[in-house]
Amino acid sequence: MAKYAHADVLDGGLNAIRNNAIHMLLLKAYAAADSYATVIGNAICTVTMAPGDYTLSGADGAARVLATAARSGTASANSGPAPDLHIAFTDGSAKVLLVTDETSDQVVTSGNTVNFPAFTYTSGQPA
Repeated sequence: MAKYAHADVLDGGLNAIRNNAIHMLLLKAYAAADSYATVIGNAICTVTMAPGDYTLSGADGAARVLATAARSGTASANSGPAPDLHIAFTDGSAKVLLVTDETSDQVVTSGNTVNFPAFTYTSGQPA
């Protein structure tokens, strides 16, 4: 059976991130479904995001892609000796909207610059 979702439908989820994720955070640790308070407690760097920092692309009938701009900030805390780094997007007050793995897991020292690379999140056609 064929399945399809219009780009407007796929963008609904992506727009929830683009329109509401005002903070991108580097976390020293994350477990699936951690609460907002736990995520904030594990943040070692936070940068402010605006809707203009996000770009939606992809043709109708294809996967849609949300891309973020590269950003940098200053670490406010140490990661510890063996971090399991993650990048989280939050609404700044109560919701964790998206979390992804950060694969370098390098040690971060408070006061150092943290560079967040451009990031993409893909919303695919239904399978």
